Amino acid sequence: MAEESLLYLRRRDVQGLGIGARDIVAAIESLLGQAAAGGAWNTPKAQVLPGRGRLHMSMLASSTEPPLMAVKSLGMNPANPRRGLETIGALVTVFDGDSGLPLGVMDGDWITGARTAGLSATAAHRLGREDAGTLAFVGCGRQARCHLEAFSQLFPLKRIRMLGRRAANRERLAAMARGLGLEAEDCGDAATALAGADLVVSSVPHTALEASFLDADLMEPGCFAAMTDLTRPWHAESIARVDRIVIDDAEQERSMADPMVAPELVAGDLKDLATGAIPGRRNGGERIVFAFRGLALGDLALAALCYARAVERDVGQRLER
Repeated sequence: MAEESLLYLRRRDVQGLGIGARDIVAAIESLLGQAAAGGAWNTPKAQVLPGRGRLHMSMLASSTEPPLMAVKSLGMNPANPRRGLETIGALVTVFDGDSGLPLGVMDGDWITGARTAGLSATAAHRLGREDAGTLAFVGCGRQARCHLEAFSQLFPLKRIRMLGRRAANRERLAAMARGLGLEAEDCGDAATALAGADLVVSSVPHTALEASFLDADLMEPGCFAAMTDLTRPWHAESIARVDRIVIDDAEQERSMADPMVAPELVAGDLKDLATGAIPGRRNGGERIVFAFRGLALGDLALAALCYARAVERDVGQRLER
């Protein structure tokens, strides 16, 4: 019972629950539909920037079905790897949606990565070409690996292309791709990486970015690009020339001081896409950008899947309150 104990899920617990990309997309789309109907709620990100590239952030969402609330707390310090620490750390707390009492706490690092890739996948499965075979990565770290795992379950991929600063990250991503039976090509410049790409994922850390360097004019006809990095590595004037731009949450974006793209260029958000308010891909040549900050409903979707499956399988540790 929530009044007596909390379910604690370690990282290896949540990773071992077997939650796949199609599970995640279905859960996110269900919550988006509820949000459109007034049955799910999502707050914009709240964040503190204490300096030196550090970020402290929280996100909150709740839903009618499942009747849960989830709060994610996250900290980030780009200097951590030099001290042998992970860059990002996160925890998710799940509450009963009716009583408001806490039900569980779980490691949020896997959820953060899977949620971000899941948001991209939610857009991509409606806006990407069904026959997409080439996936290009600009930035080859953890988010690239999460996206490769998700996109390989949704598209008939044959190869990946990689553009990234760190050889170790590129080698790890290439090994993962080859383990999935895909070709992996290391590229020395953006033009080579984007040439012939059906899908693009950019995840360039803001701390590694001095100025924009990517040209959306290099996107091939029919290309879908998921920009997890707030579009900062991309030349703004080139993004304005793609056929359509979709974002994750229009309400959240209106509350932000630094818009990812000019508001008049935005065709709609994920809620519009999931409910049919805007169409999916309209033709094989349409070049589409999905730009996003992250959505608390995505964290709730992952947390709810993890909590339900853990309870069903008796996974995790019970902690006294």
